[in-house]
Amino acid sequence: MSENVCTPDRPDRQVRPVRPVRHDQGTRERLLAAAAEVFAEHGQQSATVREICRRAGANVAAVNYHFGGKDKLYAAMLDHYMRTCQASYPLNEGVTPASSPEDRLRAFVRGLVLRMLGDGDDPVGQAHGKLVSLELIDPTPAFDALLREHIAPVNDLLVDILHGLMGPAASDPHVLRTCLLAIFGHISFHYSGRAAIAHLYGREDLTPEVLERIADGVTRFTLGGIAAMARPPGPPTDENARPA
Repeated sequence: MSENVCTPDRPDRQVRPVRPVRHDQGTRERLLAAAAEVFAEHGQQSATVREICRRAGANVAAVNYHFGGKDKLYAAMLDHYMRTCQASYPLNEGVTPASSPEDRLRAFVRGLVLRMLGDGDDPVGQAHGKLVSLELIDPTPAFDALLREHIAPVNDLLVDILHGLMGPAASDPHVLRTCLLAIFGHISFHYSGRAAIAHLYGREDLTPEVLERIADGVTRFTLGGIAAMARPPGPPTDENARPA
């Protein structure tokens, strides 16, 4: 991203420069991109329409004209991002409902890894990811639509895959919940925990090869865990028992 610049009236105030206007990019698209950055920096409540329009190179009335206000712009920005991810990184690429559950899981994990990490260091992609993460932690009024339209269908797809992998064991709600949270948590930590990962294990550029390796590792680890969870639990162990 471009370096910050100082405003003439406030030399000590750092303000991001106006986004260069591309003639092949419409006002609505520029507003969506600028909104992601401003909302990510200031939060949904503190972000201002004036700053969004300044960065988008648009008239301040453009938000009302295209979206009907700041709150609707925020919801539209989240929806636009999620739909773009779905189109760019499908969760069923190369498979059909008739494919093996293992292949369907591989496609699902790969698609979700790419959705979360495929934008690399792109500032707009990072802003979108941050905002979706914040919605999961501290929901705004836009959360209900985000959950209904985008998150729940992903969950439902994984539930279907797990039923194919685990058989009757997936009918146990506690087993199913454990598996779902383990898979989503494993993948999402690669995004939300990237600063800790870099400090603990070293920073890696998210090249296509690295992303494929992450997806393969998550898939293999998940298949092993699912196999263990699908087995009936053994008898409880006596921690005080000692071998004869």
